[in-house]
Amino acid sequence: MKFQETQNKITENNVPLPENTPNEMNPQEPDKSEQMTQVQRDSVITNQDLPDPRVRYGFTLVILATLLFVIAIYYGIINP
Repeated sequence: MKFQETQNKITENNVPLPENTPNEMNPQEPDKSEQMTQVQRDSVITNQDLPDPRVRYGFTLVILATLLFVIAIYYGIINP
C-alpha cells in the first residue's frame, strides 16, 4: 500500500514538459521557411559537385608530403 501512495505523490508533483519550456523551445505552429532563389540554389555545393574522395585525399597527402619535404630540407634533415 505504501508503494502506491508514494508513487501517486511522485506523479502528482511532476509537471508536464510543455509547461516548463519557453515558446522558442517548443513552438506551437511549425516555422515557415523562406523560398530559396535560383541564385541560392545554384550556389549550394553538393557531393556531386565535388571530385572523387580518393582524389581529394590523394591531393591532401601530396600537399602534406611536399610541405614536410620542404621543412626537412630547411632544417637540414635532408641534404639535396
